[in-house]
Amino acid sequence: MSKSFTPPLEKPSIVKTIICLFTAAFMWGSSNVIARSLLIEGVNEIFLVTARVSIIGSLLFSYSLFFNREKFDKKLLKEASLTSFSSIFLVSWSFIFALQYISSGLVTLMISSAPVFTVMWLKILLKEEKISVSKYIAIAVGFSGIAYLFISRETGLLEEGNIFVGGSLAFIGVQGIAFATVLNRKYAPKYKVSSWLTYQYPLVLTLSWAAFLISGVGIESLDPSQQLRLSVLVVFNLGAFMSFTWLIQRVSALLVATVDYLVPVVGVTAGVVFLNEVFNQNIIISGIFIFISLVISTREEFAN
Repeated sequence: MSKSFTPPLEKPSIVKTIICLFTAAFMWGSSNVIARSLLIEGVNEIFLVTARVSIIGSLLFSYSLFFNREKFDKKLLKEASLTSFSSIFLVSWSFIFALQYISSGLVTLMISSAPVFTVMWLKILLKEEKISVSKYIAIAVGFSGIAYLFISRETGLLEEGNIFVGGSLAFIGVQGIAFATVLNRKYAPKYKVSSWLTYQYPLVLTLSWAAFLISGVGIESLDPSQQLRLSVLVVFNLGAFMSFTWLIQRVSALLVATVDYLVPVVGVTAGVVFLNEVFNQNIIISGIFIFISLVISTREEFAN
């Protein structure tokens, strides 16, 4: 038996749960704003994603080499790779390209609909999970909020962008988050947080570097400000994933998914303040639909 295996973990207190939720929400919401600020300055999206996952992967591998020193676990690698394809690779690449066409605030608003679609993936992947009629209604309401953005052609940018391209890419990323939330809940509780995160990166690094080399983009030179923001982006990504993974090991997938109540608040606010992004009636209407869907999909969880 692998040393990375751990028994079921005790459910955390409400205080620890809230701290983890707020930490993940702040870091994820801020990450999109930081990433878009770099894209605006001309940093290539392929280079940015590859650099980010490479630094995070190197840090995790170094920690595992010097502190974990566990025996190689083939089963862990398989389960972590399956999860990371959607949670890291698919999400990272879809969102980074989406930010070329829609605002960071709009991306984070769409991210907030992930809990709604988590319900759908729970039904598909974990058939033993009981899904009520109200949660199916939540899916329809949440989808309506996203559909409104497409109908109104809202990009969150001043007469720029393309909601059909950017919105579609962001929607793919949202499905990646929802799908990965279920897989994390299914597999992650069996392993240490550090081991689980480390084993997710071999596949992500392989695919990212393959895309980087095929694209022929090359390594870019960043100024001190860009280097600092890339470093903060790495810290925020790693911190958010660690908080999220620690929590998903201890509470239900639907409860953890409520982090997406908070992500758009951070993302939209920071986008408006730091990047002069748009906050208008279309975003408010879409946000109301998505918020209502979140309330419907999670109220039973909190009631329990």
